[in-house]
Amino acid sequence: VCSSDLTIKNTANNMEMTYSIVPEAEADLKLKKISVCSPIGKGLLGKFPGVIAEIEVPNGIMRFEIISIEAI
Repeated sequence: VCSSDLTIKNTANNMEMTYSIVPEAEADLKLKKISVCSPIGKGLLGKFPGVIAEIEVPNGIMRFEIISIEAI
């Protein structure tokens, strides 16, 4: 498995989003593909549904609840 689809919820605004976590060469934010090497990609690695991931980004700390994970 080279990538996963993750549905996450931003705990600050309760907005749900689905992204694919992909290798660096396939990353394209417009297509909702986040690099595994990006701060958000790294912060979501190893997490599972129900967990709140606290991710350090340039603007501070973002918190995302993992809703679902599907290997693609």
